[in-house]
Amino acid sequence: MLGLTPFKNLPRPMQAILLINAIVYLLSWVRLGYDVFSYGAFIPSQALGSLELWRFLSYAFIHLDFWHLLFNMLMFWMFATEVCKSLGERNFTTLYMISAIFAGIFSIPFYTFGIIGDNPVIGASGALFGVMAAYAFLFPEQIILMFFLVPMKIKHAIWIFIAIDLFMANSGDGIAHFAHLGGVLAGYLFMLFWSKSISMESLFAKPKKPETYSREFFKQQAKQMPPLEGELYKGNSNAKEERLNEILEKINVSGLQSLNQEERDYLQWFGKQNKK
Repeated sequence: MLGLTPFKNLPRPMQAILLINAIVYLLSWVRLGYDVFSYGAFIPSQALGSLELWRFLSYAFIHLDFWHLLFNMLMFWMFATEVCKSLGERNFTTLYMISAIFAGIFSIPFYTFGIIGDNPVIGASGALFGVMAAYAFLFPEQIILMFFLVPMKIKHAIWIFIAIDLFMANSGDGIAHFAHLGGVLAGYLFMLFWSKSISMESLFAKPKKPETYSREFFKQQAKQMPPLEGELYKGNSNAKEERLNEILEKINVSGLQSLNQEERDYLQWFGKQNKK
């Protein structure tokens, strides 16, 4: 359905995020909903002077409405799979957490200057928008179905999402649009630093000296090998040298592990002949 990877095949961070969101939602159905909300929601006015720092992250795992949970987790499942495979589990987890935390922090100045109210913020949307920004960074030409209807490249769709949030930011519709924008910004900055770190590593990494192998190397190896069993190699000395040169060239190009058993046997035999 929708081309989603089966849950059992998802990377471990994705499985954990999906399960935590589902469990927290189920807790709201066993008379713990108020406690989950009151102790986990992110409230801008309290964030300024409160020591309850867990709220900067806990809010991203709270959904009190089934359709809110379903939509966020479905979008997460669709976009996060390839992002996680590309970044690796550790980097993906860092991306998700940073996006969630920064999405909450990003909304504080707008509350301070009276642009938005003091409504509690809950839901994974901020972190989800960070993942979507990472997806657009990695796969800008990928076609998605905008609103499940209109085919569009993700590099264009992400700007439409941003424009919608900017337009609706002060509409009072109960959606934390500035948290969405904070998530997008966090995701983009993370990917920018991630890509720069890769390019810097490759730029300043000390080049590895290619390994080469000489006849003396194989003479030394032959001293440590048991007697060769099987057919001896026949032919004149020139043919034997040519065969040896072919194998040495293959090693220098592709490495010692590229040799087949016949080539390994020949090197062993040649080394023993030179030792004699």
